[in-house]
Amino acid sequence: MRSPSGKIVVFTALPLEYRAVRSHVVGLQRIDHEAGTIFEHGQIPGTNWEVYLTQVGQGNQGAAVLTERAIQMIRPDAVFFTGIAGGMKDDLTLGDVVVATRVFAYHGGKQESTFKTRPETWPASHRLEQAARFAALDPHWAHVLLPAGREAPEVHFKPIAAGEVVVNARASALQDLLDEHYNGVAAIETEGAGFAGAASLADQVPALVIRGISDWADGSKQQTDAGGFQLVAADNAAAMTIAVVKALPSPETSKAELPSPRSNVVDAAPIISSPVGQQLKEPMSVAWRTKLLPPWSSQGSTLEVHLIAEDGLRLPMRQMNQLKDKLVSLGRSEAFFTATEEVSSVLEDEFAAAYAHDPMNGRSVGLLITRSGQRSCWESLPRSPRLHMPVLDPKHTQERVADLLRLLLCLHDDAPHTRFAPALAIDPADVLTVMSLDAAMGSSSATLARSGRGGAVQIPPDEVWDAANADAAVPTIAEELTLRLMQHF
Repeated sequence: MRSPSGKIVVFTALPLEYRAVRSHVVGLQRIDHEAGTIFEHGQIPGTNWEVYLTQVGQGNQGAAVLTERAIQMIRPDAVFFTGIAGGMKDDLTLGDVVVATRVFAYHGGKQESTFKTRPETWPASHRLEQAARFAALDPHWAHVLLPAGREAPEVHFKPIAAGEVVVNARASALQDLLDEHYNGVAAIETEGAGFAGAASLADQVPALVIRGISDWADGSKQQTDAGGFQLVAADNAAAMTIAVVKALPSPETSKAELPSPRSNVVDAAPIISSPVGQQLKEPMSVAWRTKLLPPWSSQGSTLEVHLIAEDGLRLPMRQMNQLKDKLVSLGRSEAFFTATEEVSSVLEDEFAAAYAHDPMNGRSVGLLITRSGQRSCWESLPRSPRLHMPVLDPKHTQERVADLLRLLLCLHDDAPHTRFAPALAIDPADVLTVMSLDAAMGSSSATLARSGRGGAVQIPPDEVWDAANADAAVPTIAEELTLRLMQHF
């Protein structure tokens, strides 16, 4: 029998899911497993629970391996997997939360003249499910956990299905299989089976999967993603997870020691709280996106983020050729490119790029690195389906700038420069509105922030940051760039 530890682990797959949970945890410190897995450890205000957060990436296999690793290292009292999922029931609304009463691994079966299903299934922990039901009884549970003005989502207690395929088509053989054999499931995703299976095998650690509905798994995913529903669903699922933890009986106030650095972790250093950049002595040139990629730049208002290498050492073409492929794999692994969209890559004399462009759905995203070491990425601003225009939400923009900076820093090993200067732009910036995404999703009228002026709003670099400290400085850099951007509107 496992001794109580007063610890909980929350797993997510995508960066936006991780950030949604992270925003509720204070006193965060980084802890590294000897195999390289990074955890953050902190506390939920108002509770005695110690909380550990980690990203596992997409897929059941990775979820299973890292769940087992976390359980062995941290010895938690309970584990949660939280994030987004595709809705499978008509009574669900985008943003609703599904607490999984059971997880089906639907890919198991035997193919004869017909396909005979042999699914594995794991029930939710009774203790955690009861805590979730109790938390959901409070009509105000979401008011203190979600952004001001956000409507509380409906909470459903239903089974979910987990496989290895991102479902985004209503008419398909897989949908027929799900309709025939798993008609009771409310949501579908790609990590819950690995997570639940690993928790079950690891001394029956109580486990619960909580998902926010971000799309309908029917071919409309790109539209709903562009509409900001991934962020809404991730926020709602994270808020429900925190509400469940708060509904659990409080653990003993005396906390167990952190795992020994000699066995499973290295010494944890606090995250730098107030990093400072150094003012540039002279301007640095930026290769803005439209100067490099005019044929791909016809999409409406696009946010672009750049890191310019101060030394400007030229990368060899051999390395650029390797980077061309890495840009695609990096974008996939970080969910910058969706699992279903076609990604193109290109190698030119002065840059390598990977991009996805879907003008029909208003989506344009890409990654680029130049031979001088500048790395860049861009994505379309979210669009309101009711306003029919791009929406510039200051809070959302700051979060996305931080995400894109972290994405670009993942290329550091391939471009060994010592200092970087960040830059930001929206191009074009002629027709858009400045308002919160929540308001834009529910409003049919808005005031144009810019109309008919044309051109771009560009925030050139004015500070330079050491690469070694840049990751810790990301929140500060993102805040500064966003504030400078908003001055133009």
